Amino acid sequence: MPDLDRTAAGGGATPIRFDKKAIDLGGWGALEVGQTESASRRMVVTTPVRDQWFSDPVFMNDGAFGGPDARATYYSPRLHGFNIGLGYTPVRTELGAADPLARHVVEGVVRHDGRLGKARLRITAGAGKAAVAKDRGTPRRSWVVGGQVTLPGVTVGAGYREQSPDDGAARRTLNAGLYLEQGTPVRGWTVMGRLAHSQVGAEAPQEAWSTGLRFRMSPKVSVTADLGTMTYSGDPSDSTMLRVGTRVLF
Repeated sequence: MPDLDRTAAGGGATPIRFDKKAIDLGGWGALEVGQTESASRRMVVTTPVRDQWFSDPVFMNDGAFGGPDARATYYSPRLHGFNIGLGYTPVRTELGAADPLARHVVEGVVRHDGRLGKARLRITAGAGKAAVAKDRGTPRRSWVVGGQVTLPGVTVGAGYREQSPDDGAARRTLNAGLYLEQGTPVRGWTVMGRLAHSQVGAEAPQEAWSTGLRFRMSPKVSVTADLGTMTYSGDPSDSTMLRVGTRVLF
């Protein structure tokens, strides 16, 4: 099976499993068929903090997260640190919409995992194309580059995405993030930060930032606080948000 991993919201990497829906091709890789995550979702890395501004409704949000879409995806074996993912989705639907979001979605991703001294490096590039209805403004073409550098206790990452609809200007989005964790599984703290810049054609840019703090009091109890805001052309909007919470595991 391909030796891939995915950066989770917590900044750590977890191995990808292909249970029940994958065909093991031995030294040739794996073929996955069914309602599964896309190659873009699995392989592309950008900021280590989840970023809703960086999502793509055709290529990144997919059936494994609530939709009924099915796809076929081929994952190559790792060769000199490189993996390739190629996917095809006949129909991409959208919850609550009567018509498909897109048809014949084709995507490809290249990823390299390596090391430089004590640092772990992940570099990715991907692109996709789909047939879409012109009156919906859905991106027909999308490409993305991104990467992460991980050292003990800290991960930094950034990414750039460009989405082009059939009609209208392209959307360009740049993001960057930091994930810092200290302590032990029993007690510790985590600091997260994220910046995003998005612009459609020559329109005013939209920018967002957020920062978060989590303190783990025990393996089952933690408290969190998040602060974020959004601006248009440098003017603060009224979407500043503060969230606090407590998590208790039983």
